[in-house]
Amino acid sequence: MRDGVVVADVSDPSVVYGVHGTEGASRWKCLARRAGLSAGWEAIEWACLPPGGVSGEHLHTRTEEIYFVLSGTGEILLDGVATRVAAGSLILTGAGVTHGLRNVGEDDLAWLVVEMSTPATAAVLSEGSEAG
Repeated sequence: MRDGVVVADVSDPSVVYGVHGTEGASRWKCLARRAGLSAGWEAIEWACLPPGGVSGEHLHTRTEEIYFVLSGTGEILLDGVATRVAAGSLILTGAGVTHGLRNVGEDDLAWLVVEMSTPATAAVLSEGSEAG
């Protein structure tokens, strides 16, 4: 790690409205960012949708994401294909894969997001940091 040890928790998350073009509120907190990480990491985040909540379909062109479902029941859409997920599910979303998540349960759907730069993006970011 570049700047030492990062210790974070999910207390005091932000309330975010209209995540990726949807309506309603969700909770979100960034636990670590690129500046405090190395090895191509972009961010580590915690997110939570209330029952019926949606994180709209979207894609990333420069990063990939891993979702690990912590609690609740949901449905992930990957390039239009729906798959049921629950606590303990691990979801991989590659660069360019359209993805969205919906809470289909009666309890909050919470998940951890690990976002990583693709190798090409990591190389550009590395070159930029060496130039300064």
